Amino acid sequence: MKKFLLAISALVIAVSCNNAAKNKVEGTDAQQAASGTGVELTVDPSASSIHWTGSKVGGSHYGTLALKSGSIAVNGEEVVSGSFIIDMNSIKDEDLTDAKMNEMLVNHLKSEDFFDVAKYPESAFTLTKIEAASSPNDSANYMISGNLKMKDAEKNITFGAKVTQDNNVYKAVTVPFTIDRTQWNVKYGSKTLFSNLKENIVNDNIELQITIVAKAAE
Repeated sequence: MKKFLLAISALVIAVSCNNAAKNKVEGTDAQQAASGTGVELTVDPSASSIHWTGSKVGGSHYGTLALKSGSIAVNGEEVVSGSFIIDMNSIKDEDLTDAKMNEMLVNHLKSEDFFDVAKYPESAFTLTKIEAASSPNDSANYMISGNLKMKDAEKNITFGAKVTQDNNVYKAVTVPFTIDRTQWNVKYGSKTLFSNLKENIVNDNIELQITIVAKAAE
């Protein structure tokens, strides 16, 4: 009995740790896109990236997504508008070293269970509001809001980012933040939506950190 109770306690601790959401942001109704004009910068997909972390009972996985294209408009030193296209077929896992297990996980993420990339090969993010952080620090000097469109859902989210400029190159690195995937109809294994999943529970929360590099035409 004592061993059983210890096992249950360990499971509860594992689930609690996996459910800890870093900088959780709630998706709200989509907003009107920012319409400011200025010098147009082109996003460099090779220098930009999206890092993701997902978890389940007993463990987690992490990897990357690639941007397909994007542009932002800058007026003086201020970013005033922008939009980005995410290539959902670019999903990669970086923690599984076994090639077959890695391929199985990536294929599952691409399947109808999760992101259904055959039907929704692209996601999009459109800026709706950019303002200086009220308490800027080394991690974030701006608060950025935008509409994230994924699968058949579009929600507005807000997160902090560090925006820097080096001559004609602008770089934005977000703080790690967490979204609830079920708000974008990614429902597989959600204990919030389904009962009796037992060890098949997949955390609703996905942690993201986004890096955008853009520069003006020379």
